[in-house]
Amino acid sequence: KIIKARPLRSRKDLLDVSSLGPKIFENSAAFMRINDGNEALDASLVHPESYELARWILRELKWKLGTNPTNVDEFHSHDEQKIKWISVAKKAKSKFDFTEERILSVIEHLYFSITSPDPRLRQKTVVESKNTKIGSTSGCTSFPSHLSDLQALKKALPVRGILATVRNVVDFGSFVDFGGENNGLIHRSKLGPVSLQSLLVGQEMGVDILGVSNTGRISIALHGLNLPMEDMDAKRKDKSAPKVSKRQRTR
Repeated sequence: KIIKARPLRSRKDLLDVSSLGPKIFENSAAFMRINDGNEALDASLVHPESYELARWILRELKWKLGTNPTNVDEFHSHDEQKIKWISVAKKAKSKFDFTEERILSVIEHLYFSITSPDPRLRQKTVVESKNTKIGSTSGCTSFPSHLSDLQALKKALPVRGILATVRNVVDFGSFVDFGGENNGLIHRSKLGPVSLQSLLVGQEMGVDILGVSNTGRISIALHGLNLPMEDMDAKRKDKSAPKVSKRQRTR
């Protein structure tokens, strides 16, 4: 349906695609890279929900998207620049409802979007984990074909030591192809010591499949963390349940 809707002039055009609602837009918009569109940030790694913050950061650091020269200081190393970014993140935290970690992630996404739009061309590719076994492909195998059915996969959870490939990196985590019908999400909280910004599209890694929802969402963690199985449908029910006050609970 998205292919038939082309050409798209902005990521917001996805909302006009039949059966693609706000929730799917939130999860998929960052997959799209729209060059020469109405919104320069649509060609970046930044997720739409962080655009207002990203515009402020661009002004604060005097960076420009899609121009040459870029005004980005490439003479200092990535690590040296992060010292300056921390002070910018602290300032942004007082203006926006984001954590300092999230703000630093947006800064880094902007930096790489400007200096190396294709993540495969970055000079500094992977931030080495202190524990090299986390996410390692050593000993991992391809996804078993007999688990391709969601119900069969649910019964087998957790499924550990599966080979996966990074398909997209967004503010909140990374979507990976593990061999199933749907891509799975590694939330940034399930990366352990591995930096989200170190992940590259096309990179292979070892993962554990922890949860499957009735709607087909897949929760994944890096292999080696040994995180427990998740009941994703129970979590969803808890979020949708009405909140009960302390007074009501004691009645």
